[in-house]
Amino acid sequence: MSALSELQHHLTRYWALPYHEDTELQSKLVEVQAWQRARLQRTHSDLFEQPKNKPMADYFLTQLYGGGEFKLLAEQLERILPKAKKLERLAKETVLETGSMAIQAAILAIELDMHLAQWLVSKDLPVDEKNMLAAYQAVDESDERRVQINNLKDVCYRTDKYLNSFVLKKVFAMAKSTAYSHNYQPMYDFIDAGFKAMKPLDSVTGFIEPFCKREMKIIDQVHAAGSNGKTATFGVS
Repeated sequence: MSALSELQHHLTRYWALPYHEDTELQSKLVEVQAWQRARLQRTHSDLFEQPKNKPMADYFLTQLYGGGEFKLLAEQLERILPKAKKLERLAKETVLETGSMAIQAAILAIELDMHLAQWLVSKDLPVDEKNMLAAYQAVDESDERRVQINNLKDVCYRTDKYLNSFVLKKVFAMAKSTAYSHNYQPMYDFIDAGFKAMKPLDSVTGFIEPFCKREMKIIDQVHAAGSNGKTATFGVS
């Protein structure tokens, strides 16, 4: 399956998520996502606040963890994908595959948070640390959360690989004006945002490995026996 076909599959799955047609669920999802971003900022404050890491942290929080910006991207891509076959000739297939993987990672994050939101709606509970812990444990998607974290890692390492390829960088840069003129700006900009976020990093390893290690530890803590009601499980030492 080509990268664009994969992307169409991901977008079809995204638009099938029930929150698009359920205003109460959508509102709760927005609250859950805001809580998640605040939690990520708190958990990784030492990592995110390093000047060289700030663009990457912003990319994670605005592009890879859903929100209004992702919905706009999805709407734009949905319009242009049926006639976007030329895009595969404007950029390397491997680059498009990475962009598709990043979008898949963003959709999975939205889907998993939507499941938390559904549980909170069913219990008529507000979004706070205690209720989020209860939702995590009730929904019990620890394996899926681990897949989410590993997907983010894969996207980062693949993007870093292409960023460090002189040939791919040149090909991608040369494709910009053509991509824009053919109205393929959303996909180009999404991939380019990942490149720009990583550019200041000395090594993507120094960002993504501690990020993933902490997130995996939190998943283990949240789903460990005896952690019921202990909101400190969202912290790391």
